Amino acid sequence: MFLFKSIPFTFENKDYEIKVFHNDTLINILVFHNNYPVNGFRHQINISKNLSVNKLLKGETIDEIIEIARKDIFEKRWERLLQVTATTI
Repeated sequence: MFLFKSIPFTFENKDYEIKVFHNDTLINILVFHNNYPVNGFRHQINISKNLSVNKLLKGETIDEIIEIARKDIFEKRWERLLQVTATTI
């Protein structure tokens, strides 16, 4: 996969980076800290052959998904998911 872009941000004194990767059939958006994925979330788009990857990457929908990935961190969604899992086991 190719790195399309990287968006750095800081939350609670930690530096994060949202990375957008792609190939001809997939777009993946993940959040990293110290070059490791932060959580188990991976926002993924499967691309059909009749769509242009380049057009999709430059569209506003990708920006919206990037914002969802950022909110995963701000709203501590992974931590909340782990709490729910721990209390139901």
